[in-house]
Amino acid sequence: MKARENINISKHLQTRQLTDIVENRTAYSLQAAELNIYETHAYAERVELRFGHPVLASMIRGKKVMHLNGTPLFEFLPGESVMLPSHELMCIDFPEATETNPTRCLALALSEEKIHHFTDVLNEKYPLVDMPEGWKITSKNFYFTNDAAVNQLLNRLVYICTEGNQARDVFAELVLQELTIRLMQTQARHLLLTNPGAQANQNRLAYAVQYLREHLHEDLTVGTLAQKACMSEPHFYRCFKQQFGLTPIEFINRERIRQATELLTTTDRTVTDISYACGYNNVNYFLKVFRRQVGIPPSHFRRRHHSRSQAQQVLLATTNYFDNGAY
Repeated sequence: MKARENINISKHLQTRQLTDIVENRTAYSLQAAELNIYETHAYAERVELRFGHPVLASMIRGKKVMHLNGTPLFEFLPGESVMLPSHELMCIDFPEATETNPTRCLALALSEEKIHHFTDVLNEKYPLVDMPEGWKITSKNFYFTNDAAVNQLLNRLVYICTEGNQARDVFAELVLQELTIRLMQTQARHLLLTNPGAQANQNRLAYAVQYLREHLHEDLTVGTLAQKACMSEPHFYRCFKQQFGLTPIEFINRERIRQATELLTTTDRTVTDISYACGYNNVNYFLKVFRRQVGIPPSHFRRRHHSRSQAQQVLLATTNYFDNGAY
């Protein structure tokens, strides 16, 4: 299967010099950040890396296994990122890197002064609802899957760095400002959505999210959620979009499709039945939303999942067969 590259570094690869086979580094210095692109062309273990500034690391190609302080080790794949505080040690394995299948990763070191400037502006103009600590970049490791906006901004930043335009610091400043805000929105969304029930008594948006998840099968409206949050509908809409980066309706559809994928893989209920169970009274609309979010129809999603499950069961049975000495 061809490696998936969400961040386009083709222009960078035309001019970069390859001097090291493990974590070959090319750095692009900006006034407010430093963009590093790393390549590894050989198997390696326990490679250590540390930055003196907060850093956003994003996978471009291949696979790493990350060992981070206070975090269980995890496979780091294309389309995923991890935000780390300054001076945080990364210990990295490269289990699949070869000369013909290199691992590539982007590491964006950010100016703490600029981050504080952006957060001060946000906290003054767009304060978070029921979160006294306000907007901030996490002081802990934060691992997440990139959304389309983050990928677009990283692609734009790579283009600016490799284009050679004399005004690149001006262009980069605008991209970095939006990227920082998007990252903080992703983080705020993660904090509230991981366990909204634990925060429902202190945070009105968390309470609305908890209610939403418990009533996905019902006819949910922005007005209903605003009422549960004790806010006017326009104010609720603005705060929700600002804090989560999604409109309430977009979020409702995302949660309903998430529930639909669970029902498709854990039950034998029909697609029509699942559509109604997830709050869609119009099956055709459900099919349209599902395909837009997942990329394939529900029936194909179920067949693909079952095929993978059967393959895993065969592999497990074969492994047990040999492990038990039955040969």
